[in-house]
Amino acid sequence: MTEEVKPRRAYRSARRQQTAADTRNAILESAQAAFLRDGWTRTTIASIAREAAVAPETIYAVFGNKRVLIQELVVRAVRGAFPDVPLLQQAVPRAVGAASDRSTQLALFAGDIVAVLERVAPLVAVVREAARAEPELEGFYRELHAGRRRNLAFLAEALASRGPLRGGMDAKEATDIIWRLASPEQFTLSRQVEGLSADDYRRWLESSLERLLLD
Repeated sequence: MTEEVKPRRAYRSARRQQTAADTRNAILESAQAAFLRDGWTRTTIASIAREAAVAPETIYAVFGNKRVLIQELVVRAVRGAFPDVPLLQQAVPRAVGAASDRSTQLALFAGDIVAVLERVAPLVAVVREAARAEPELEGFYRELHAGRRRNLAFLAEALASRGPLRGGMDAKEATDIIWRLASPEQFTLSRQVEGLSADDYRRWLESSLERLLLD
C-alpha cells in the first residue's frame, strides 16, 4: 500500500508545482502587456490581476509589488530563452570569450546584444518612467545600468585579451564605449526615431565598435 501512495503524492506535488509555475508565467505575461500598453503609472496590481485572471492577492503573495514584477520581467528579457541561465553563462557570450579573432568577437556580440535589446529596451523605458514618477525607483534604474556595465565588461576584456586596444585604451575605457553604444536608449532612438531596422543597428554597432576599439 505504501508503495502505491508515494507515486500519487509525487504526482500531486508535481501538478501543484506546474500550476504554480503556470500562474507565475501568466502574471508575468499579463504584467508585461500592461506595462508596455499602459505605462508604469496607469498599470496597477488590480489591472494585471484582471488580465491574468487571478486575484490581486495572488500577485501580492507571489511577487509582492510592481517593482518586483518589473525586475523579474527585465531579468527574463535579458536572459531570453534560458531564464535560469545568467547572460554571461549562455552560449553566445561564451563563444565571444572563446573566439580567437576580434572581428568574430564583435560580430557575435553585436548579433546577440541586438536580440537582447529588442526584448529589454521597451521594459527599460517603463523603468525610466517609473523612476520619474516615483523617486525611490531612481536607484533601481541606476542599478539596472550599472548591471549592464558589469555584464558588458566581458566584451572589453575579451577583446583586450586578444591584443592591444585602440590608442592604448584599457578595458575600463572600452567598457564605457560599449556601454554607451549598446544601451537600450540608443537602441530605441535608432529604431523608433531614426527608423533603422534591427539589422541596420547591428551593422552600425559592430562597425562603430571596431572603429573605436581596435587599431
